Formats: sequence, structure tokens, C-alpha cells
Amino acid sequence: MLGGTRTAEGDPRVVDEVAAATRNARWAVHWRGWADWPLSPLTLAVAAVAVALDVTTAWTGISLGSLGGIQVSPALPLAALVVVWIGADRLGWSRRAGVAWRELAVGLGAVVALATVAYALQMDRPAQAVGLVLDALGEELVFRLAAVIVLGACCAWLLGRPWRNPRDWGSIPGFVALGAAAFIFSALPGHVAQMTSPATTLPFVSFGLVLGYTVLRTGAVWPAVLVHALVNFTTIAAWQGAGPSGLRLAVTAAVLLALVGAADLAGRRLGLRVRVPTLIDLHAGPDPELVGDRRLR
Repeated sequence: MLGGTRTAEGDPRVVDEVAAATRNARWAVHWRGWADWPLSPLTLAVAAVAVALDVTTAWTGISLGSLGGIQVSPALPLAALVVVWIGADRLGWSRRAGVAWRELAVGLGAVVALATVAYALQMDRPAQAVGLVLDALGEELVFRLAAVIVLGACCAWLLGRPWRNPRDWGSIPGFVALGAAAFIFSALPGHVAQMTSPATTLPFVSFGLVLGYTVLRTGAVWPAVLVHALVNFTTIAAWQGAGPSGLRLAVTAAVLLALVGAADLAGRRLGLRVRVPTLIDLHAGPDPELVGDRRLR
């Protein structure tokens, strides 16, 4: 109620008409759009520099230093600025988002914490364990956030669409950004070195696409960081002969499936993924059984 006037949403007549129009409809669950991230020209400029700097320094071997042999990207401080300007709460670092993602936060969070400790003790490389987590954070901020907003905003602008927030882009800019960002991620030297055929290229592209999709849909970056960190641990452990040869593939597939399922659940809880009718009959009248004693005037 506002000023004594009843809104249309709560008007029984409207409720009856909506019920009648959707009486025979099939219902489906859809995302309402992309993430709600306010963008500015300065944010996009810094994000673009971060992506270019990360790719260039990865190929030239330049870094801010290393943690146990894991290079720290010079792009990390710039990516952190992008987070500050967009707002950490809009990127999933809020109590509300934590509650929506609670199963993944508790379950996968505990697994990553145990994996970090186990890796540090078993490999006797505590600095490298921290470096692998930091590497996951850096790559997610650069390739699942910075690269996506730059590419998506540019595509939206070229199509004549609003570009200042992903929620206004529409489908095409979002998917173009996800695909291009996944390709750039796959072209990093450490990934290229592992590619011997198109079949070995697909996992890297798929990995980037799945992580990017969940981030751009839900707005939350930290779930992708947890998944990426765990994959980092299993990858290095497999290279060191500390586990079965198929461990890396099995763990990656399992955590990606868990991430997609958790993103779907979190999206529903946050109101980002909603039930909508696939067919609406605009000519349908109100069902007398639904109206009851109420009458349209």
C-alpha cells in the first residue's frame, strides 16, 4: 500500500487474470539476465590494461615475484582495483551471497583448505600452496571478470546496446565475451604447453567457459576461485606423480558439475533464476473457480 492506494500487483483482479492467462502454460526456469555490475569508462580501461598486462607478462616471464615458483602477475593489483570500483558485494563477497552459496562455500571451502594444507605438508612447499591459490584468484579476476566486462561492453557498444552494466547487454554480448575470454585464457603459455591436439585444447576452453558462465550469471567470483584453486592443486600433484593419472580429470569434472549445480541453486535463492510461463493465453478469461466470490468490475 502506498498513500492508501492498492498496487496492481496485489489487486485480486490482476491475480485472477494472470492465473487465467497461465492456466495451461508450461513453466520453465530461466536466468533473468547477466550480472549486475556497474561499469564506467575508467573501470573498463583499467580492466583492459590488466588483461593485456597479464597476457604479455605471462609470455615474457615478467612478474612481481614468485611464491614457491608460482609467478605473481603484475596485473593482480589492477584487477583488485576493478573489484573495488564495481563493488565487492556485487561480486559475491556479501553475507547474502554467502548464504545463497552456503553448500558450496562450506563443502568446497573445506576441501580447498584441506588441499592447501595437505599439499604444503606432502610436497613440503607451503609457499607454493599459497601461490597456487593466489594464481587462481588472479586468473579469475583477470579472465572471468576483467576480460569479460571489456569484451562484453565493447560488443554491446558495437551493437548499439547499453554497455554500462552487463544486465543490459542482452545475450549476444555476454556469450561473445565468454567465448573470447575463454580463448584468451586458453592461449596462456602454461596452457599452450599442455596442448598437443584439438582434443587437448577443448578442456581448457570448456573450463574457462563454465567458470565464466557461472560468474557472469550470478555475479559471484569467489566460487570460481575455489574451483580453480582445487584444479591447480590436482594438476601440479598429478605432474609430480602424487596421484593417479586420471585424478586431474575426475576432480575437474566433479567440481565443475558441483559449481553448475550450486550456481543454479544460488540463482534461485537470489531471485536471479526464476520460473516463467512458456505460453500465455492473452484471450483467456478468469476461471470462476479461481475468482470465487470476487467479480471483475
